[in-house]
Amino acid sequence: MFYGKEMEHVILYILTVCPAFLAGMIQGVTGFGAGILLMLFYPFCFSMVQSTFMCQFLCAVLCVSIVWRYRHFVCVRLCILPLIFYFPVYFISLRIAMGLNMDGFKPVLGIFLMVLAGYFIVGEGKIKIAAGMKSAFLCAALAGIIDAFFGIGGPTMVIYFMAVLEDKKKYLGTIQLFFMMTNLYGTMMRSFSGQLYPGILLSLVAGAAALLLGAWSGSRIVDRMDISKMKTLVYGFIGVAGMITLAAGL
Repeated sequence: MFYGKEMEHVILYILTVCPAFLAGMIQGVTGFGAGILLMLFYPFCFSMVQSTFMCQFLCAVLCVSIVWRYRHFVCVRLCILPLIFYFPVYFISLRIAMGLNMDGFKPVLGIFLMVLAGYFIVGEGKIKIAAGMKSAFLCAALAGIIDAFFGIGGPTMVIYFMAVLEDKKKYLGTIQLFFMMTNLYGTMMRSFSGQLYPGILLSLVAGAAALLLGAWSGSRIVDRMDISKMKTLVYGFIGVAGMITLAAGL
């Protein structure tokens, strides 16, 4: 019986570390997508509440490292307006989510992942918005709602920051600062709400180490990879995983 329990723990750590390494590598290569990759796998190993907590914590760790890398290119003032809109929307949405059975939302997560995959494969770069207060509110509010329920509200902010920043390094540094702030805020709010369980602490540490190692590995091989083909492969995998998540939650 003890051996069986030990094997369960080993398998759980493997299922925590491998997706984290993959997510870190993807973000190290493409600059985006770690949270989505984590939420492909973690709901199969953990509850939705634990999965979203782990996703936001691990993404916060990853974003800190990327912000440090691009610290000389960060435009802090461009984050202020969307953060002002994001924080209250996330706070209210999290309160609503806490009153619901989040495990029952796995089919919704599956549909959302399929929509994301479809957007990135077909429509990435084709949706254009004008930078301003209305677009900042719309994108930040949607990000706050999606983060509160699923921990992957980044895509709407990608659209926003691509509209306000043309320089690639400024874009990467600034959007990662936004994600760092929102993920740290989300992690603290979830912790204060009792979502930090002692049983996942070791998984968080192992996942963070694997995520950072994956990001480092991705940054080392980025110049030798066909980024467009890799993106298509990853987004196709997201769509398939979304279908599996939808079927498993029905």
